[in-house]
Amino acid sequence: MIRVWLKRVAIAIVALLVVFVVGVVPYWLGGMATTRRFQFPDKENANLTPASFELAYEDVAFRSGDGTELKGWWVPASPSRGSVVMVHGLNRSRIEMVKRVPFVHARGWSTILLDLRHHGASGGEATTFGVKEKEDVKAAARFARERAPGPVVLWGVSLGAASAVLAAAEDPEAKGLICDSSFRSLEDTVRHHLVLFRGFRWWLRIVPSWPTTDLSIFWIGRRGGFDPAQSNVVAAAAQLDGRPSLFVANSDDRRMPKEIAFVLKAAAGESASVLIVPGKSHGGAWRDGTAAYEAAAAVVLEAVAGGVASGAPAAVASR
Repeated sequence: MIRVWLKRVAIAIVALLVVFVVGVVPYWLGGMATTRRFQFPDKENANLTPASFELAYEDVAFRSGDGTELKGWWVPASPSRGSVVMVHGLNRSRIEMVKRVPFVHARGWSTILLDLRHHGASGGEATTFGVKEKEDVKAAARFARERAPGPVVLWGVSLGAASAVLAAAEDPEAKGLICDSSFRSLEDTVRHHLVLFRGFRWWLRIVPSWPTTDLSIFWIGRRGGFDPAQSNVVAAAAQLDGRPSLFVANSDDRRMPKEIAFVLKAAAGESASVLIVPGKSHGGAWRDGTAAYEAAAAVVLEAVAGGVASGAPAAVASR
């Protein structure tokens, strides 16, 4: 009788573990990645606006291709050589990009800083890792073209970088790109981050990589309402058709290793360049290596303004 009871308990425990591994964990991770609305406490940029740098700006609202309402700041330059669309990272908002605006404005470029869908003050029900966010970026570019003459450059960090590349692949009127700390694809970054998460969530250490990773990707797509296969930044970079591009990374970023920048550069072709800034942060290259970053970004802006290939070196590192 005791043996039978123990056997039943063991079977129940195994069944619960299976449900936990193949059901609860992937479903929870899928929701955490897509439908949870969380904003990182951006202390270094808190309460900043373009006015903090004595720049006039306007609060603006416009709609993405699917009707999602987007909010942002429009910072005009007069005269304007063109416009830069600045796109923040995951769980951030437009203020993440605001310290870049004086650099762009001083070179005669207007700027639009937007909150992506499901971020900041914008609408939207889910994060989709660039698949729908690319439409937000394209909408911001259309807004900029309506407000100022000249070409448009897309400049994004992390999720914003991936969204910018995906948008540029479909928008030939985006004449240049600055991609900072992007991922390769949703599938690649989910696999990589689940390995990282094991380091600070003890219960994930008992969860096997297979089938948890594949099921998590499935639920990310299902709960976010999109096809994860469409979040392929490398394939999008290959569609840039020689447009001036800069791929940026921190040298010791564990979340988005620097090797990704070189993979994207290789896909984009000879007109692209790479900037590797020493540092361990994710998306912190502007802060960690401002001078080198400004110099590399200026090459892209001047190439776009002049309508010529960038001619930037294959790799640059700040000192």
